[in-house]
Amino acid sequence: MGMIVMSMGIFRYQQLQTLAREGARYASVRGPAYAAATGQARASTSTVLAHLQGMAVGLQGMDCTSVIYSATSVPCTVTVTLTYTWKPEGLFSPLTWTISST
Repeated sequence: MGMIVMSMGIFRYQQLQTLAREGARYASVRGPAYAAATGQARASTSTVLAHLQGMAVGLQGMDCTSVIYSATSVPCTVTVTLTYTWKPEGLFSPLTWTISST
């Protein structure tokens, strides 16, 4: 039973890593060159976070209300940080993960 619960934890951790990477990718492809080529605004912190929240809703079994999103940007670098507290089923105590992608 413990192996099944820990496997579910690894799955959640992978979901968070994917979200963080997707947020960084989303911001990087919608940077200054994108704005110049399309005439649309470049990605802002709020648009990146809205994109991530939209993606997180579709994640199976994840409590999206407990994911804390933050994005910081300097002229050419974006860092997306996600914090999530996983409450495993069974006798294990909750784990809090903070994952970043730049």
